[in-house]
This record gives sequence, C-alpha cells and structure tokens, in this order.
Amino acid sequence: MLLDIREKVRSSKPLKYTLITIICIPFVLFGIGSYFSGRAAPPVAEINGNEVTQYQLDGAIAQQRQQLAQMFGGRIPDGFANEDMLREQALDQLITAQVVRSEVEKQKFAVSDTTLGKSIRDIALFQVDGRFDKETYENELRARGYNSASFEESQRDNTAIAQFRSGIAGTSFSLPSEQSQLDELSRQTRTIDFIRYDIESQKEAVEVTDEQVQAYFDDHKDGYEFPQRAKIEYIELSVEKLAENIDVTEEDAQTYFDENKAFYVRAEQREASHILLELDDRNDEDAVAERTTRLLDIKKRIEDGEDFAALAEEFSDDVGSAGSGGGLGVISPGQMVPEFEQAVYALGAASDISEPVVTDFGVHLVKLDKIIPEAGKSFEEVKEEVMQTIKQRDADSEYYGLRELLLELTFDNPESLEVASEETGLTIETTDWLDSETDSGPVLSNPQILATAFSDDVLNVGNNSDLIAIGDKHEIVLRVLEHEGPRPKTLDDVKDEVTDTVRTTSAGELLDEALEEHLAALKTGELVSALADANEYASATENEVLERQSTVLDRPIISEIYAQPKPTDEAPIMESATLANGDRVLYVLKSVGVAEQAEDAPQPTLVNAQLGATEYSAMLESLREKAKIELSNVSE
Repeated sequence: MLLDIREKVRSSKPLKYTLITIICIPFVLFGIGSYFSGRAAPPVAEINGNEVTQYQLDGAIAQQRQQLAQMFGGRIPDGFANEDMLREQALDQLITAQVVRSEVEKQKFAVSDTTLGKSIRDIALFQVDGRFDKETYENELRARGYNSASFEESQRDNTAIAQFRSGIAGTSFSLPSEQSQLDELSRQTRTIDFIRYDIESQKEAVEVTDEQVQAYFDDHKDGYEFPQRAKIEYIELSVEKLAENIDVTEEDAQTYFDENKAFYVRAEQREASHILLELDDRNDEDAVAERTTRLLDIKKRIEDGEDFAALAEEFSDDVGSAGSGGGLGVISPGQMVPEFEQAVYALGAASDISEPVVTDFGVHLVKLDKIIPEAGKSFEEVKEEVMQTIKQRDADSEYYGLRELLLELTFDNPESLEVASEETGLTIETTDWLDSETDSGPVLSNPQILATAFSDDVLNVGNNSDLIAIGDKHEIVLRVLEHEGPRPKTLDDVKDEVTDTVRTTSAGELLDEALEEHLAALKTGELVSALADANEYASATENEVLERQSTVLDRPIISEIYAQPKPTDEAPIMESATLANGDRVLYVLKSVGVAEQAEDAPQPTLVNAQLGATEYSAMLESLREKAKIELSNVSE
C-alpha cells in the first residue's frame, strides 16, 4: 500500500511541484484521548464503530473559536466564526483523529513504560527549573480534569500516534535528481508587469442614494441579523482572587524563610584538600589503626614544614585529587559524607589540618584551604517576596481543592449551581445579555464562554457546563438562564454598513470595467505604464521579479501566477484578479527564471521531510477512504 501511495504522490503534479506545508491534526497537549471522553451525548459520527458525540464536537468547536480569538487579538472578525464552517472543520478533525487512532490500534503500535515516562518527564509544563517535578505534574493534571492514570493512557496513545507518523513520514527518501528538481522549483522566479487599481480611491467618487441602499437591504435582509444571545449565571474560580483574600503575617513569613533559607541564602562553603589512605573494611580495627598512625606521621611532617600538596601527591590513594595536591575544590553542606563534612566545617581557619577522619572510603587527613562566607539576602530584603510566595502557595492549594469540589458538585447537580455555591463558598454571578458582537469585559468576552453556552448539552439539555479555562488557574462554570435566537436587524441598525457595501460594490464594478478595457488594450500592445497614467485610480509596476514568498501581492495571487504555464515572447500571459481588500490587479506574466542558489538551499533531509509530509497526508486520505464513517446516519 505504501508503494501505491508513493506512486500516487509522485504522479500528482500539484503534490510534486508544490512546496508542502505539513497539515497537523490538532491533537491538544494531552493527546487524542481528550477528544474521546466526556459526558454521554448523542453521536454525531461513527468511525469504524467508535462514536464521536455531540458533546465532543461542541468541545472541538469551542477550541477552534478560542484559537481564532487568540489569532485575531480577542475579537473574531465577521465571516471567520461561521457556525457551519466551524462545525464542518471540527468534525473533520475529530474523524481524522479517530481514523488514525484506529489504524494505530490495528497496527499494534506499543509504547513501553520507559518511553512513556521519558515523554512525560520531557513536557516543560511539568518541570521546575528544567527538571520534572512530581507535585507540579499532579497539580497540572488536576487542573485539567485528569488523574495520572487517564493522562498516562492518553499520552501513551499520543506517543504511539507519533511513532506511526514517524514510521511513514520518517522513511521517505528522494533521489538526487528529485532533490535537484525540487530545489530548482523552489528557486523559480516569475517576472511580471502589473497595474493595481485602488478601490478606496474609486469609492470616493461613487455617489450612493437612499434608494440604492434600501434596494440592497431588501435583497439581502437575511444577511443582516443580531446574533443569538443568552443570559447566564456562573461561578468563577480564580487563583488570583483567592490570593487576594489570604492574609500572611510577618511571623508566617519568618518561619517560611527559616525553613527555606536555601532558596534565599547560600550557605557557607569551604575549599579543602585531603590525603586518603583507603580501607577495605572500616570495621577492621587493625587496618584503621595502621592508617591512622601513618597519617599522624604525615601530619607531623607537615607541621615541621613539608608541603601538604607534595605529600598528598606522594601518599594519597585518591587518584582523582592526588595529582592536584589533594584539592577537592568547593564543598557545600550536604555534598560530602557526614564524617568528612563535619571534619571540614570543624576547622577554624585556612591551613588548619584535622586529625585523621574515618569514613567508608578510608582514613583522611583534611586541610582547610579557604572559607567562603554565607551569601544572599536577609529576611528584611525578601520579606515581601516571601509573603507573596506564601500567598501563592496557599492560594494554589485552595484552588486545587475547590476545583475538585466544584467539578464534583456541578456534575452531580447538573440542573443548578446553588449546591456548588453553598459548599464551596463561591458566589453565583448573573449577566445581562451576552452575544458575539458585544464587548462584555475580559472574562465574559472570552469566545469559549458563548460557544459553551450555546452548546447542545448546556443550552438544550439544560446541564451545567464543564469548567471553562479562561486563563492560568482561572475558570468558570456556567448555565443558561435565558436564550434568544438570531433576530433581524432593521435598515436603521445597519445603514452605514449597507451604504459602504453598496459603495464598494459600485466601485468594484467601475474598476472591473476599466480592467476589461485595459486588458483589451494590452493585447493590442499598449504598455501598462501608459494605461495606468490614464487612470487616476491605477498605478503601474514593471519588471517585478516575484519569488514564491514574495509579498508584493496577496498570497493567493502569487500562487495563481505560479500556476500559470510558461509564457513566450509572442504570447505573454495576461490575467486579472481581485485582492483581499477589494483592489483589482491586472498582470502580464512575461518570463520564468531561476534565482541563484542561496547558502541555505534545501538539503536532502528537508526534501525528504517534505516528501514524508506529503506521503503522510496521502496515507490519511487513503485511511479515510477505507474507513467506515457514518455522519448523522449518512455514510461517507
């Protein structure tokens, strides 16, 4: 099958000659499992016998809304949040995710406990100062509604899926001729002349009458309506607000400082050297006595003026330090075995030498080389920081406890928030009408709030929502009090908008007429510069050399130009296009060339990765074609 897919990829010109962008299925942080869990709800699709429920689809749509809101700075532009479009995309992603999961299970991909553990330890979310932290791990899982067992199962799934993808995409290879061809295609240039027609300038010359506005509105009434809206009640859980109500005394802060002094103060350190005479058994009294006597003799020689470093090099059995005069470098509390550390810290001044010290390693003679005093900040210097740390610690603890209780109570009592409010002490807030066009503040304007409020489980079934994350350790649970569907707008509501639409449409029609005239003139040999000079709304650019990533025109127009066949001197290619902002463009494709090879030209590994991504996409398409997919009782 893989050979068939490879041939399909290589025989397809669009796939072969287009730089491939990897299409990522949105497996969220905790993997595919998060898509396939949740309350029981009617299925919206069945894939190879596995159901996708309405509740899961609502969650995926809400996630898409949140991503769009983040992309556009919090407010989703009109047209980007079309309900049918979001539903189609979310359902398609869920289906693809389940198709992949089914294939992974069929192929029996397995993830060992060792591999699973490493993948979890490598997740930055669970690390403190670059190292995995068990308490952080458990807290973060709790905050996302997981326990360790469910998360590890999900992560095992996710890792298996990654192995599956790697097994396909990672085994792709390309021949040198293919690499050269792809490199040349990536460097291809296209030289054009073009005229750009400015619609904003044209609009200024367009007069719009009230009759035109009324006529347009009458023909397009269905496109003008207020969005559906709801009044909700909700409970907000915020670690920041919890912290505001926590009082920390100076005594609390002093106790915390004393117990965690290592975070604020570096303890006294010492530099030391030693001479070691090894022991096979520290309980061998005769051996201990013999080595102690030898070290006392060495100590006497040092006291008589001989050099400690020279004697260490001659007599010490510690091969790691003997060559450097017995030097051990800087020693911190807790670094050495207790007997040795006690001896080091018992010495009062540099050059002092201890009596022989017995450890499991042997018998030592220790010399203090340097005292490095304690360093750091005093309690007074860090008092405010300590008090804030205690506040945050206590608020985190309270947050996780309240979160678990809130989850349990709102799920067990789905028809009301009253019980949850009484048991947690968190107040119920109510809102006025909320909709997608009204700014309701930083919390309630979060697009996931409305997406959840209008979901089937909350709006129609009447359940409390799940906890909705609107920030770091900041969540709300809601239920709908009142709901109104979309309502028609009057002309007075949208007159300015309709007037601008009519003006834009009229201006566009005028530009299109100019385009047709100019296109005909170009075909008779007229120059773009002469045509542009004769039109006050047009500007000409000649001999513009385009590369694939050029931004002089909109991306789709660049792609269209690159899709054109190679022109000849006798037959240049002439086309028109409309830009995203309404401007029109008339271009003449004059020639095709190849740019000089850059130093960072695609390497074989990059070419292989592009082919691998293409093959993986083809594999997904093949799996979907073979899967048994039922959508609302309609099979795909």
